[in-house]
Parts: sequence; structure tokens; C-alpha cells
Amino acid sequence: MSQGRLIVACDFGTTTFRALVTEVFPNGDLEIVGHAVREAEGFQDGDFVDLAAGSRCIARTILDLEKDSDIFVTGFTYNISGSHLRSVRATASVPIGPGPRPIRPGDVDEVRNRARGMAIPFDHKILTVTPVEFAVDRVKGIVDPLNRVGSQLEMQAHLITGSRSVLHNIENAIETAKYKPLGEEVDVLATAEALLTAEDREKGVMLVDIGGLVTNWAVYRKGTIVANGMVPLGGEHLTRDLAHGLRIPHATAEETKCQRGVVLRSLVDEVSIDVLFDQAKPEETPGLVAAILEPRVEEIFTFVKRDFGDLRELANLGAGVVLTGGGSRCRGTRQLCEEVFDLPVSRRHLPVRLRGADRLPGGQWATVLGLSLWAAGDFSEGEAHVPGPGGGGLLGKLRGMFRRGSRETMEAEA
Repeated sequence: MSQGRLIVACDFGTTTFRALVTEVFPNGDLEIVGHAVREAEGFQDGDFVDLAAGSRCIARTILDLEKDSDIFVTGFTYNISGSHLRSVRATASVPIGPGPRPIRPGDVDEVRNRARGMAIPFDHKILTVTPVEFAVDRVKGIVDPLNRVGSQLEMQAHLITGSRSVLHNIENAIETAKYKPLGEEVDVLATAEALLTAEDREKGVMLVDIGGLVTNWAVYRKGTIVANGMVPLGGEHLTRDLAHGLRIPHATAEETKCQRGVVLRSLVDEVSIDVLFDQAKPEETPGLVAAILEPRVEEIFTFVKRDFGDLRELANLGAGVVLTGGGSRCRGTRQLCEEVFDLPVSRRHLPVRLRGADRLPGGQWATVLGLSLWAAGDFSEGEAHVPGPGGGGLLGKLRGMFRRGSRETMEAEA
């Protein structure tokens, strides 16, 4: 196995931490080398609210990963999530010269830097700057302005910012666990990296990821992200609704949701709510389960639709909606999503080109797989041999951060 193509990534989820070692091939294929999953501790709304508990959970997760993959890990990439994230649309422009001339890469870099320099809250940091479209001499809709002749270059960009204190807390938790933070990516962008095709992005698509306590969404058009957001509802709210509505323990409600969950009443026999008081195990009556879950799932989709807001743009998404996340696994979720959005809906959980998927236990691995793809994004056949132990760039740092073998072996070699 070529150690230069190994990637370590960790997904900090609201309810679960997941970590992977993957081998990334030049054609974009992934092969699972090792995995680890633990219940999250000290982590809430994208932030480590208990640093000691959170760093211990990170250390235990990565230790499990080392045992499963026979890899000694010293650093990894990770995701950024939570309500502290903000997305804004920025417009920046630069003069090309005293007279018209072909636009050069340096001009594009300059206009991107100007977009990055726009005014944002002092306690926030810009995480991503993604061009949406360019304009040259007020001619709009240009995808690639290079070599076009003009006097002024303008760019509309989609920016995502995050709280500096939250970002620092995450790095601090990783370092307290004795690992090195190698790079971060917004979680919904990582999920999109794993699940959306180039054709999806070009035709227009909305990705909806129903997580434990939140639902993240992102919209792509003409190959690039144009909007993203979050609503504070997720699969855990479905579990709580079942526990309260059926008067059953939380653990029983979670099992019911995962094994017998149905969110569309038209798919099951209609029952009177009076049945609830006549049954020893109401959770085994599909009609009752659907009557409780349908309003909540419909609310999630309605909030996402309202959060995006642009109904005309929504209607033009040629690839429709892609559903993922644990909260999307209940029967009828896809059909209910189609009713709310009036768009074709598909459900995806793993990349198509994934080897060793049978090694992964049940759960949502798309985000951490997307982190692996993102971290290896600059890998190609021509970059396989780089100077030094790791090489340059993000991938080079990753290559130098871990080696095959046990921790004991590595310490002995040191």
C-alpha cells in the first residue's frame, strides 16, 4: 500500500465522532483502511463546550482508529459545523489596467483577495471564498475570465465564515489530545464532496443532510455553491417526539425510529389516536409512528425551503434534492421531501467509487469520506513523488504526518 496516498480524517458530529484512514487513488477512488466511531462527549453545536471531555473523546477515537488500521497517527483533517457559521454573498472588482488587455491569473487572485478582505464581524474568520460568477466590463455570467480582454474584472463570491473562538477551541481540543490539526473544511461542503457529482453541481442541486440535532443544506448551480445554511432540527428531535408522543423510553424510541420508522401516513394504515391508550407497545403500530413523525419531518423540510428563500431558483434545480444523514433513513422521507420541494429527490449515503464499504458499520460516513477527498484534492500521478518526508501543500503535510506501523514500533524507532 502506498503510504503517500493515506489520509486521516475525523468528523466531529453532534452525537458521534467518526474517524477514517483511507487510501485515495489518482482517479478519485477511495479504499477504507481503518475506521473508528465513538459517542461524542463535550461537543455541542459545533463547539467543544467541555474541553477535557472532548479531548479525551478525540484521543480515544483516534486510538481506536490506530488499532483498527495499524497506523500511527499524529494529525488529521476535521470538519467545522454549528450555528456560528455564516454565509454571505460578496462582490469585489479590480481595474485591469489603463486600457483593455487579456485577464491574467494574477488579476483573478487579486479580485479573490479583495472579496476575502470584505468587512465581516471582527470575531469571525473567513473559511471559504468560492467564486459564483465573474463579470468583465459589466458583461455578467462569465465562468472563466482568463484571457478575456477587458478593463475591469468583477466577481461575485460565496463566503462562509466561522467564529474565531470556536475555531480556536476546536484546535485546542485536538492539540490537548496530542494531535496536530492539519486542515478544516465546512461539514456540508465535505459531504457534498463525497456525494454530489459534477453533473449534479452543473445542473443545480440542493443537498440536505439531516444530522443528529441539526440539518445542514447547500445549493449548487453551474458547478459552484451559491448558498448554504442550517436549521436547528434533526434526527434526535424525531426520537424525542416518539418518546414523548408514545410515552416510551428514549432508547426504545431510538430503536423504533431506526428499525420501524415511517414518516408518511399515506404509506400505512390510518389509526385513531385512541389506539395509543389501548396498546401495551404503541411503538409497534406504524400508523401511530407515522402520525408523530410526519409533522416533524415536514417541518424540517419546510424550514430548509424557507431558509433558502429563492423559490424561483429552487424550481430550476435540474438535479433536484439529494438527501443524506441518519434522519433521512426513515421510510417515506424521500416521498415527503418531494411533496415539500416539488422536485425529484434521491437518497445517498456513500460515494459510488468506494472500496471496502462493507467494513463500515451502520451510520453516516459521507462527511468524513468527503474530508478525505478534500484533503487529497491536489493529488495526481504527477505529484506522487514530492521532496522531503511529506512534500509541499496540504497533501504533503498529510503524507508526513503518519506512517504504517504500531505506536510502540514508531516510538522504538524514534
